[in-house]
Amino acid sequence: MRVFKCGEMKLKDDRPLAKAAAVHGAGLSMTRWEMETGAELSDHSHPHAQISFVVSGRYSFRSEGRAPYEASAGDFLIFEPNEPHGAYVLEGGVMIDAFCPEREDFKRELGWED
Repeated sequence: MRVFKCGEMKLKDDRPLAKAAAVHGAGLSMTRWEMETGAELSDHSHPHAQISFVVSGRYSFRSEGRAPYEASAGDFLIFEPNEPHGAYVLEGGVMIDAFCPEREDFKRELGWED
């Protein structure tokens, strides 16, 4: 077992009004995002499957070809590999993302050591 305390981890903070702690293992990455009202996650895609869980706050999610969805605490969202998506933070809060396979880009960016 390995234990990581969120407050002691290097944070991914390359987006205005948003920061994340990330952990990785056995083909899976997880991030815990803290986002402030007004944060914008621009439309993007990646080869990873993504499941997002809204812990708190309200978010307007976009996905190509679909109407925006306003997510709030308790909602899960699934984005398939290479599915373009983005979000706008309507009310600041916390969100958890799981990625499969591991986000090698996040590992490099945060100096992760297996």
